[in-house]
Amino acid sequence: MTKLNKLLLALLILSVLIFLFGFIRYFFSIKNFETSINVNAQGIAVLTGGKGRIAEAIKVFRENSLSYLLISGVDKSVRIEDIVPEDFLTNPRVSIDKNSQTTLDNANEIIKWSNRNSIKNIIIITSDYHIPRSMLILTNRGKGLAFYPHPVASSIDFEKNLLKDTKILKFLIEEYVKYLLSF
Repeated sequence: MTKLNKLLLALLILSVLIFLFGFIRYFFSIKNFETSINVNAQGIAVLTGGKGRIAEAIKVFRENSLSYLLISGVDKSVRIEDIVPEDFLTNPRVSIDKNSQTTLDNANEIIKWSNRNSIKNIIIITSDYHIPRSMLILTNRGKGLAFYPHPVASSIDFEKNLLKDTKILKFLIEEYVKYLLSF
């Protein structure tokens, strides 16, 4: 084996170890994100797509009636009446975004919405596995804005199923790669 091949092999092994260490760190951060409580939130933004996100956003909005609510990334085929209570349909503090299709789109919409409404403090509601990437993108793009994570517990039982269920492992690795690409 030549010196170049040894060097390339060492770099490959080092890269794999760095990736694995980062994934393990990411994995443990998912369930350890603290929900921001007692935040003087001017706005609440929910990134749709996961179970329980909109319901949690409605609950948090009702507890913070002076704030604004953005439901971002609602599928175009979904009827608004089917996902929010009737009183939200005419509430001027509630906005529905049906254009966002990616987390990056959500972040851009949240920032535009916050600027339109002079909002500086925003609670971000999304699934626990989605919080790290969402917060990273928002923090990098939303200069001058304060974002507070409010993770919704996913149905993924990380400890019991991670190594047994390859679908969960694959899903989390994909989320981790997307997180890395967000840098």
